[in-house]
Amino acid sequence: MNPRAKARIEAEIQRELSDIIATEAKDPVLKQALPDIVGVELSHNGQRATVYVFAGDEGTREEVLAAFAKDAGFLRTELAHRIRLRRVPALRFAWKDPLERRPR
Repeated sequence: MNPRAKARIEAEIQRELSDIIATEAKDPVLKQALPDIVGVELSHNGQRATVYVFAGDEGTREEVLAAFAKDAGFLRTELAHRIRLRRVPALRFAWKDPLERRPR
């Protein structure tokens, strides 16, 4: 997969997942925490996507990640209805603070 296509797909997944969570998520943890999708990293073959989320409060980290893991199937199905891909990648969720700097 060429880098431009990969970046376009990552941005589209990020945009659509943000919308799905804001409008269609029914999980009370996700409704209360209002998590942000801060990035998506697609695997080299496009079969898996790591979705980086942040909800502002480190105390809710485990709850939010568990809610995402539980709803991964629903989110992937909704994503399949919204984007045109031959195969929608399996979703894996990870916590990422957008303000935290990476060590050099």
